[in-house]
Amino acid sequence: MTTSLLRGLRALEMLGGEALGVSEIARRLGVDKAGVSRMLGQLHAEGWVLRTGARYVLGERAVAMVATDPAAVRRRAGRVAERLHERTGLTAVVVRLAGDGARPVAVAGPADFLDPEAPYEHLWLTAGGIVLLAQLPDPELDRRLDVTPWARPSPAAPRDAAAVRELVRAVRAGAPAEELSWTIAGAGCIALPWPVVEPGPPYAVLALGPAGDVGRDAEAVRQALRDAVGS
Repeated sequence: MTTSLLRGLRALEMLGGEALGVSEIARRLGVDKAGVSRMLGQLHAEGWVLRTGARYVLGERAVAMVATDPAAVRRRAGRVAERLHERTGLTAVVVRLAGDGARPVAVAGPADFLDPEAPYEHLWLTAGGIVLLAQLPDPELDRRLDVTPWARPSPAAPRDAAAVRELVRAVRAGAPAEELSWTIAGAGCIALPWPVVEPGPPYAVLALGPAGDVGRDAEAVRQALRDAVGS
C-alpha cells in the first residue's frame, strides 16, 4: 500500500467521525497542509469527500460503502442493552464517541447518574472511555492524551498517558476494560467495544453498578458482555 493511499484512507477514517478542516487533518496525519489540500481535492473530485465551508465530510461514495440507518443502530443498541441488563441485573449502557467525550445511545436499568444530553469528558477516566480510545488510530489517541494538567479525580484512576496506553493495548488484544471507583467511589464498570457498521464514531457496551455487584461474579459479567457485543 502506498503512503499516499494510506494517508487518504486515514483521512476518510477521521472524517467518518467528524467534519474536519485541512489544518486539523494535516496535524493529525503529521504532514504539510499543501499535500493534504491536494489529496482532499482528488478525493472530492471522485466523490469520496464533500466540502462544507472550511471543513470536509464523507462524500456519497464513502457513505454508500458503509452506511446504515442510524435509527436501526439505536434500536439494535437498545436490544443489546436490554439483554445485558436482563442477564446481569446491572445497568447496561451503549455509548458512542461524541467529540472529546462519550454520549449514551441506549440505557437499560437505573440511569439516574447518566445525562443523555451531555458528553462525558476525559475518556480515560471511565472503562467505557478506554474502550472508545482503543478504537482510534494511534495519532488520534496521542492527540487526545496530550492534556495538561492530567485529570485524575482518584488514586484508582489512570495516573498518566502511559497507563492509559497500557489499558488501550489490553483492549485491542481482546480484554475488557474494567474500573473500580475511578470517578465515583464504590462504582464499578466493565466494558467492551461494540462494532457497528456505519460512517461514524466508535461504540462501546458497558455493564456498571455498585462495585460489589460488578465484582461478585465478574467473569459472568464479562461473558454476558461478550455475548451482547456479538449479538
